[in-house]
Amino acid sequence: METPSLVIAFLAGLLSFFSPCVLAIAPGYLAVLTGTIPAKEAKEGAEKEDPKRTILASAFFILGFTLVFVLLGTAFSTLGRLVAGWRAFFLKLGGLLLVFLGLNQWGVFRLFALQQEFRFHLKQPLTGIFGWLMTGVTFAFGWTPCVGPILGMILTLAGSYGQVQTGALLLLIYSLGLALPFFLMALAFHRFYGWYRRLFPYTKVINWLSGLLLVGVGLLLFTDRFSLLTLYLNKILGGRSLEELLLRPAK
Repeated sequence: METPSLVIAFLAGLLSFFSPCVLAIAPGYLAVLTGTIPAKEAKEGAEKEDPKRTILASAFFILGFTLVFVLLGTAFSTLGRLVAGWRAFFLKLGGLLLVFLGLNQWGVFRLFALQQEFRFHLKQPLTGIFGWLMTGVTFAFGWTPCVGPILGMILTLAGSYGQVQTGALLLLIYSLGLALPFFLMALAFHRFYGWYRRLFPYTKVINWLSGLLLVGVGLLLFTDRFSLLTLYLNKILGGRSLEELLLRPAK
């Protein structure tokens, strides 16, 4: 596993959360998930949020979409192993696709609606561990088209390695990046609205950064220069990989 892949996977998860279609529904989705509303928004007689319930619900919700994304990563890495003899072709095709998705993210062309989402509308709160878990699963399937360009980049990286454990790890890190702001939102549900509203004017900047990441990674894969990122990051990290720093810290 190359260090840049882990960094890019986590960054991609963060960008996915802050994409307009996910950011727009995150508070409402959490409200429906828990059956409560933020204290500052609650009207008289309305049920306010229970912190413990909110955190527990969000934890199982996160577990639900993480399972789906990890399974996707496993599937793509298995596919990469099956076409290992075509790795050079796979990298060039995947690189071109990522550049195409990046340009689409910038609005250079709109050949198909990548930013559309297929939502599962929840009219009533889903309660209990199983309900929260299944809500996370449906979230993953329902919003995959919305975060498709960024998710596609991580799946392309997973397929390029052709190793099941690597693909699963990449999508786990991606899910952690997506989960972190959602979980922080659950920890401070009623405070979230302040900076949530201030963030919306900057969604175009987030889209631009997402497109830049897609085009950059796509070009590196197409030219088979992705390993250059490893060399630069290893210099920054003092010659040690991110995995070594995290899993085998110096004594």
